[in-house]
Amino acid sequence: MDASIAPPAKAGARAGIVGAADIDLDRVRATLMVLGIALHAADVFLTTGDWLVADPHRSAGFDALVALIHSFRVPGFFLLSGLFFAGSLARHGAPDLLMRQLLRLGLPLLTCWVLLNGAQQALLAWHRGADAWAAALASAPMYHLWFLYDLLILNLLVLAGVTLRRGPATRRERREHRTTQNSRTPGPLRRACTRVMTALGSQGPAHWLTVALCGALLSHALLVAVRLTGVAYVEGPGGVSLFSLAFQAPMFLAGLAFSRRPAWLAVWLRTPVWLLPLAAVASSWGDGASDTLASALAREAALAVQLLGIWIATGAAVGGLGRLRRGAARSRAGRMLSEASYTIFLVHHLVVVALALLLLPHDWPALLKFAFIAAGTLALSLAFHHWLVRPFATMRLLLNGRGASPAEEHRTAATPGRA
Repeated sequence: MDASIAPPAKAGARAGIVGAADIDLDRVRATLMVLGIALHAADVFLTTGDWLVADPHRSAGFDALVALIHSFRVPGFFLLSGLFFAGSLARHGAPDLLMRQLLRLGLPLLTCWVLLNGAQQALLAWHRGADAWAAALASAPMYHLWFLYDLLILNLLVLAGVTLRRGPATRRERREHRTTQNSRTPGPLRRACTRVMTALGSQGPAHWLTVALCGALLSHALLVAVRLTGVAYVEGPGGVSLFSLAFQAPMFLAGLAFSRRPAWLAVWLRTPVWLLPLAAVASSWGDGASDTLASALAREAALAVQLLGIWIATGAAVGGLGRLRRGAARSRAGRMLSEASYTIFLVHHLVVVALALLLLPHDWPALLKFAFIAAGTLALSLAFHHWLVRPFATMRLLLNGRGASPAEEHRTAATPGRA
């Protein structure tokens, strides 16, 4: 996940690929990470009480907070990952990039799946009075790590497609291959399509809603095509299904496409921020109604509403977060938060569960418990990164997928992360 694991300096160099949309991708990434803490801390107090830890003090306000964050957080992650992966594709050959992504995504995924999720299973089993050791040694669920798993699959699929498309293996052969292809006289249809795509790429659509509608329609079309296979809901290793992968893939592919059509990205990220709550309501309603409505046509309509809500919410949230304090120098706290963002993502789930269990016996108001869990999780995650991950090459490799220290990476590329 280049968008989530690259240090601030290197992420900034990659962000320059996008060009047209003046947003700070480092800030967006770090904010989305912190919102993950708020999301899972709020899960403890849902009125449904169906999360891993269910506190007796509950409030509908936390239901609304979870629905709001859900509408854009994970789609925003996939969008940023696609943007950064496009830059990686331009700079690295397929074999090199394959190894990089296996290290940056696969190794932290495996480490945290076995160790952190195993520890979380043991903690929950101990709380229930079950055998904690047996729970720790058993196969743990993915929990929040499903994002890394899906993203790794999408990376590998895109790499395979790019390798097949590029054809010749060496740089010289690719250059000669492109020269041969370009020497052919294009037909009138191809010339017309080229003119249209060039115009669209340089100017972009006139309104942000055009991008949101196109994204929602293409996402829906992909989901319809996937369900026609008859195996859309068959779960593979790690619990991934073709449907779940197809549901998240459009935002990742949009990031790849927007790296070549930055004007479209710039227009989409001008989605008004005040629409975010309305889009979150539409997304949340569509999520439930697409499974519960009696009519198949009504369920499809609800799915379309959900997808449009997600695209509007993501455009508004990513654009709004990226424009905050535009042009201002980074604070020390902001740099620290951005550098630790990958570690925060990996470890926060276990910390939230531990603190929620710790507070479970206390008769405190839900808001006070929520604030304690969220602040404590952020502080402990930052401390874990600063004192246990950052100083040691082995820990950086296992949990961040990189061996170079932050100081070394800042020396190689010390530009702010703007796109």
